[in-house]
Amino acid sequence: MKFKFSEDKIDIIFDRLLVYAEKNFKSAICKETFLKIKYLIKDILENKNKIPQLQELGFDLANLGIIFNEAISIFDFLRKNFIAHLPNTVDLREAKRIERLFEEMENELSMGYLKYEISILKSRLDFMEKYIIAKELYPPLANPFKAHIHYFRDFLISIEESKAFDSAPYENCDFGIWLKERGKDYIDEVNLMRDLKHLHNDFHNLIEIAESYKKNKKFKDLYFIILNIQNIVIWIGNEFLYLNTKFIKLEMSIDPLTEAFNRRSFETIIQKLLEISQITDAPITLAMADLDYFKKINDTFGHLAGDEALKHFVNIIKRNLRKSDYVFRIGGEEFLILLPNTELKDAVEIIERIRKDLEENPLYFDGKEIKITASFGLAEVDKDKCINEIIKEADEKLYKAKDLGRNKVVV
Repeated sequence: MKFKFSEDKIDIIFDRLLVYAEKNFKSAICKETFLKIKYLIKDILENKNKIPQLQELGFDLANLGIIFNEAISIFDFLRKNFIAHLPNTVDLREAKRIERLFEEMENELSMGYLKYEISILKSRLDFMEKYIIAKELYPPLANPFKAHIHYFRDFLISIEESKAFDSAPYENCDFGIWLKERGKDYIDEVNLMRDLKHLHNDFHNLIEIAESYKKNKKFKDLYFIILNIQNIVIWIGNEFLYLNTKFIKLEMSIDPLTEAFNRRSFETIIQKLLEISQITDAPITLAMADLDYFKKINDTFGHLAGDEALKHFVNIIKRNLRKSDYVFRIGGEEFLILLPNTELKDAVEIIERIRKDLEENPLYFDGKEIKITASFGLAEVDKDKCINEIIKEADEKLYKAKDLGRNKVVV
């Protein structure tokens, strides 16, 4: 026989939940939301057939920005507390029933979150296809990447419509065939080809696992794996942006001395990265860099030595950057380093590595050792500010590094 929880017991449990949430949650959940959960739980305890209503609740919580893990922890907390408030006289099977009931609730809540995430993902994929792939990528790169976008979107639709999905082996899909047959014409780096094959293989394997979760209605697991697949799509996109940059290099001006991008190319590249960042929420950090005492190098060792110092600096920068990063010569001895998909704290590590590498590896020119250092100022891109404001902010940090004695990284 089902145990009926009293109103007082339910109130006590939810009072404890409020205290727990205030102490542990980052999300701002209003009391009205907790009341909504409370009344729905009460209804479900009376009538299990109302569990599907939790899908709508999950969608609404996701729309309010409530973190998925915190929403799940609400129901985990409630499950434990409802079981703990069962009298000792109640049969163990009743505790098991409550356990299963809350597992079903979590599952339906997860499906609501999943539906919200899918709606956002589909919009991002549509934007990516319409504005990034169609307008920015060269057709030989756009077509295979677009094939994967369609494949992922079709799978997301199959979740929404609760239909089976016919997955293709990774080597037989359009992207896999392109990698095997034509990709080698565009990808001459062994590591890049290996990374793309690995990401592509992971993409298909995760789709198969996700299809299994979908069939077995394991919506919480499905939610997390969809996020993983999204990350793989973003990483494949980053690799293709790198390939696209190789084409851009053929058309856009490169600084002839250092072979860094020139200032004119910066606006085009940053615009592409900002568009990507808008749909993926990927961070971007930039650094302004300036060689210390460059005039002294010119005056002491001559202008040819100064030219070699600039080339030496760019070589040091490039060997410490990832293939998706950029370095621009802004003018004279001043450079801008652009780090896509990089938070400020991670950018500091990269730039500090460059600073140290330059300091420890002097230039040897005409039989002479020339010690070179540089100063750096960093700023993370804020979508609410124009890019010139961000550059100015990084420039101010650069001058602060100079004031602090040079050969420093300032954030």
